[in-house]
Amino acid sequence: MAEHIDKLNAPVLIGVGAAFDFHAGLKQQAPGWIQRCGLEWLFRLITEPKRLWKRYAFNNPLFLILLFAQVLGIKDYKTS
Repeated sequence: MAEHIDKLNAPVLIGVGAAFDFHAGLKQQAPGWIQRCGLEWLFRLITEPKRLWKRYAFNNPLFLILLFAQVLGIKDYKTS
């Protein structure tokens, strides 16, 4: 969505992730106990490693670095 925001004429965009794929039966959803443990991301990585490895290998560490930078007061992300 972020990559195409300038091409869209929509007041609101809502990301639903794999919700439609789950409801259509195209992708298997993690078992309930995995969801309750907060490990659905790991289940998805194991079931789709070729597609998802880059997302988790690069985005997650970057998120943690930025989070700690904000917590430590090194970087401030102001909201408007």
